[in-house]
Amino acid sequence: MNVFQLIATHTTDLVCLHDADNTIRFATPSSMRVLGYKAETLVGRKLTDFLSEDFINEMDFTTLMRFFDQPGTRIRYQINHGEGRLRWLETTYTELEGIGNVQYRSLSTTRDITESVHLTEDLMNALSKEQELSKFKTNLYSVASHEFKTPLAVIQANIEMLKVKHTPKMINLGLITMEEEVDRLNTMIMDMLELKKLTTGRRNFNLSKVDFVQIIKELIKEHQESGTNSCKLSYQVLGESTEFQADYSLIRYIFSNLLGNAIKFSDPGSEVKVMLDFEKDDLEVSFIDHGIGIPEEDQSKVFQSFYRGSNVSNVPGTGVGLSIVSEFVKLHKGKIKLVSEVGKGSTFTLSLPKL
Repeated sequence: MNVFQLIATHTTDLVCLHDADNTIRFATPSSMRVLGYKAETLVGRKLTDFLSEDFINEMDFTTLMRFFDQPGTRIRYQINHGEGRLRWLETTYTELEGIGNVQYRSLSTTRDITESVHLTEDLMNALSKEQELSKFKTNLYSVASHEFKTPLAVIQANIEMLKVKHTPKMINLGLITMEEEVDRLNTMIMDMLELKKLTTGRRNFNLSKVDFVQIIKELIKEHQESGTNSCKLSYQVLGESTEFQADYSLIRYIFSNLLGNAIKFSDPGSEVKVMLDFEKDDLEVSFIDHGIGIPEEDQSKVFQSFYRGSNVSNVPGTGVGLSIVSEFVKLHKGKIKLVSEVGKGSTFTLSLPKL
């Protein structure tokens, strides 16, 4: 056996000789590993015969064929391996000159690069996550430095006022104002902590039987007893109220955020209503207000972290609550949708399947 036979027999790359039509006239035994077919079955066929359907659909076919028909090119592509797997290959074409045999126009060398392609994808995904985390941190610092200053300034102002005026009325007014600002700070901090857990993958998901109606009752009572709410709050239950498997803390956060937003963006005295519609296999909960509404151009972005509507500049907030709500709903395999019109109000409806 001469040196060329040894190379052809034992090379791990697939080496083929092609005629002027790019048809394979010779293939090394390594075709079984690279393509999943014996060498003799490749003769009379082209490498393009093995392209995967998805790869062909994603590419312009005319341009794709031009690459395969041009000696001296290198191309990466996806094929249907003989064992039924999708594999990525890289082929380099070399034009043959002066060999005295006109039936061979080019030589191709093909290797399986599937693992390196997957490794590249993993690295790109990791890089993308790092970039998202970096952006998250930047936005977090920006929001914290801006939004947290306001309640702290209000608290400081009231402390200074109480140093000067000690009347019962001023003390009571100052304490109420500071309590409101402390609650506001606590809400923002909790939002940030929840968002951090979601971003870093540390949010637990614990299922138990949850009474959704009871949660709504408790939240409405809390708002009514706080003394800061002047909206008319009500709820209505459709169908037979039943307990669902859900994460209690996550559901309470969802409901609290949506009810709080409905109140925050509504005029004093306006109605805010919660509708719970129990079906056989799922539950729909709608939070309906008649407040300022959300501009149409903002509606597709309200569930993004740190995004705030263009018409809420005078209303305090961090812009993270709805993004957390959206992720918590997804954890329950549910969906949330928004219907809104500026000046007429908004309705957030979430659909939760029985888990």
